[in-house]
Amino acid sequence: MNILLACSSLNSERIAPAMSGAFESIKGALFGYPDLIISREVINRIPYASALLKIGKGSQGLIILESTNSDSYIWVSKDNVYLKTRHGRIVQTAGLFNNLTNLTLPNQIFEEVLNDPEAVRDYLSYYSYDQPYLLDLQVEVSIVNKGQQEIKILGEVKKLILIEESISNKEIRWTAKNLFWVDPEDHYVWKSIQYISPKLPSFTFQITKRLST
Repeated sequence: MNILLACSSLNSERIAPAMSGAFESIKGALFGYPDLIISREVINRIPYASALLKIGKGSQGLIILESTNSDSYIWVSKDNVYLKTRHGRIVQTAGLFNNLTNLTLPNQIFEEVLNDPEAVRDYLSYYSYDQPYLLDLQVEVSIVNKGQQEIKILGEVKKLILIEESISNKEIRWTAKNLFWVDPEDHYVWKSIQYISPKLPSFTFQITKRLST
């Protein structure tokens, strides 16, 4: 799949063109901040929801919420990597050498995992990619509630519930653990460490400013 087409596909789902236009007008200024001076003060001055993204052992960078569509959020980095998240989970990417084009999983949210003792804890998900093309890689998933932890994001301490998600595919020998730190009050995912492809390292995603409601 052409990366530009993938980006176009993500962008087509925006519901706020005016917001996107304003975003583009200050994009250069937003991404002028070196990693070392990303602080709470800098984040508070940016009029957009934002997050910190670290891919594998790479440097940590700032990403901005570019648009929303229902429960989907599209984030963009300074080097035009796009991520779509849904309920804190990365479900699609563009701008990488191996993009996740689709993630199909049961209609289960973390609220159910935290509050419903009958919630499904073991199920199957299906991952699709562009380079090389792969449709519906079947992945076994098992979710465990690991209890409360304290984490710190740019100086702010939060008491969150850690959800550990073990994923595996025996045929290609892919195993990984995804971690999600979830607010027990409103079930918002503030931090996660996710593996979205056997060809990519982990994605560490931390929300620095959430979308105002």
